[in-house]
Amino acid sequence: MSSSPPKSRLIHESLNDISQSIRFLAVGIASQIFFMAGYNFSIHIFEPRGYPASTIYAAFYTCYIPFGHMLQGLFVFGWPEQYFSSLLSNAPIGFTAMALGTLLTGFLSRVRFDGMVEDLAASAFGKVNDDDLKEEGGEFYASLVVLVVTSVWTYLLSQYVNAAPVVEKVKGEKEPGKEL
Repeated sequence: MSSSPPKSRLIHESLNDISQSIRFLAVGIASQIFFMAGYNFSIHIFEPRGYPASTIYAAFYTCYIPFGHMLQGLFVFGWPEQYFSSLLSNAPIGFTAMALGTLLTGFLSRVRFDGMVEDLAASAFGKVNDDDLKEEGGEFYASLVVLVVTSVWTYLLSQYVNAAPVVEKVKGEKEPGKEL
């Protein structure tokens, strides 16, 4: 009899042959692509109607949480026995990541993080044309920092919340296969 942990109920059993960390990373990348595409589509639809970008982001992110949870369930952790309670236990991860990302974006914007990175790059690699920087604008480097921080935050909390329950051995109970 094998003492290996039970296999997760993934969308296909062959996914169990891939490390959970690799599956989490791959689904995270795909999820970010889906999120950014959906968010940009929402901006395109709702911003011309007068809705601020922050409201669109919050509404879209809230609607996206069940989709992201579904991806994690199908490809990373396995489909939960009690889907709704699993969704409710995972939703705070998304909400805290959204709050963390918002606060970090605000801070990095306030300290002009992108300008500091561009100045550092210019001093290390030579002068950059200031007209090009003014035209680009945006907060590319800050967005990368926020992406990394919220991804690590989500990964750590997801591992904790979605970990398989630990089965404690009763004192004196022998493990199968260890009997002589």
